[in-house]
Amino acid sequence: MKDKKEKKKIRGNTIGIIVCIVTLVVLLTVLAVMAVNLLKSMRSEEQGGVQILEELKDYGYQLTENNTEYFKELYYQLKNLLNGDKSDTFEEDYAKLVAQLFIADFYDLNSKLDKTDVGGVQFVWEDSREVFKNFASDPNGIYYYIENNIDGERTQALPSVSEVVIDSIEKEAYEGKVTKDEDAYKIQVTIVYEEKLGYDEKRTLILAHHGSKLEVVELN
Repeated sequence: MKDKKEKKKIRGNTIGIIVCIVTLVVLLTVLAVMAVNLLKSMRSEEQGGVQILEELKDYGYQLTENNTEYFKELYYQLKNLLNGDKSDTFEEDYAKLVAQLFIADFYDLNSKLDKTDVGGVQFVWEDSREVFKNFASDPNGIYYYIENNIDGERTQALPSVSEVVIDSIEKEAYEGKVTKDEDAYKIQVTIVYEEKLGYDEKRTLILAHHGSKLEVVELN
């Protein structure tokens, strides 16, 4: 009788130990998975987080570390223009730079992290920016097939813009879904790429007044 009680006690202790070991293993596994996911998340944020280098707060324009050298060159031209004395050609010069900056960023797919990293959005009519982003990244948009480059190892061939040439600029009355402007700007541009990959080379933009800013309302 005593032996049976001792055997039950030993069996009970053994089961208890096994349960504790299994629980400990499960707990350690869960903690290990959580730690790996946290490290991945931290690494992703470290690599994918884009640092803002400079901002023109009155206009909401930003320069980031991911912007190309050509974009940076145009940005500083815009900064000097907006912070300088207003000449007779100020607004036309402003319109030209906004058009160049928008095109230089939107069509430079090689500098983008993934298909949701749509360029040029800060120059689009403010109330239409989400619609524009969705349009650019849906199956018919040029951003849809961009491969993720968070790890910096993408090998996909994507366009890099080396220059945006202003072919013509003229004032004209504009009336569209988002706004109406008697003094909007119609600007035709030529896009020069580092390597021709079949992307658009000629585009026409319409810029309309939005307070003190000029914003892109159409891209044709």
